[in-house]
Amino acid sequence: MKKKTTRPRIEDQRQYKKIGRLRKNIADQIRKPAANIYVDDNHLKHIFEKHTNELAKVGLTPEMFVDLVVNNFNRIYKSNNRESILLVQWNGTPKVAVIELNLAFKDRFYEIKTAFVKTKVSFKNLKLLWKKK
Repeated sequence: MKKKTTRPRIEDQRQYKKIGRLRKNIADQIRKPAANIYVDDNHLKHIFEKHTNELAKVGLTPEMFVDLVVNNFNRIYKSNNRESILLVQWNGTPKVAVIELNLAFKDRFYEIKTAFVKTKVSFKNLKLLWKKK
């Protein structure tokens, strides 16, 4: 009798690192599920390759940048072009730090798609879902 082999799920084939969690009290307010937030090596590589200059200006590695925003965001916006949400660290400067999240693998967790620095003006047409009081 031939032994049945099972293929690993796609999420098991990537190297994910837990960064944080979208907590229930905030998730309920924005009508999204509470779930852990993960980033994989491919997305960290993308952040490094596409946003090196932005990150260099603030003196952070992609890992440090992602960790900073996920653990200190104070606003959440709905992205215009996707089902994504944007975690934003809004501060006293003209630019803000942004992390884009998508629900992944049957809504079991949030996956960080990208991270970038944006001007505050670029948020005027985005829907604010949540703001820290």
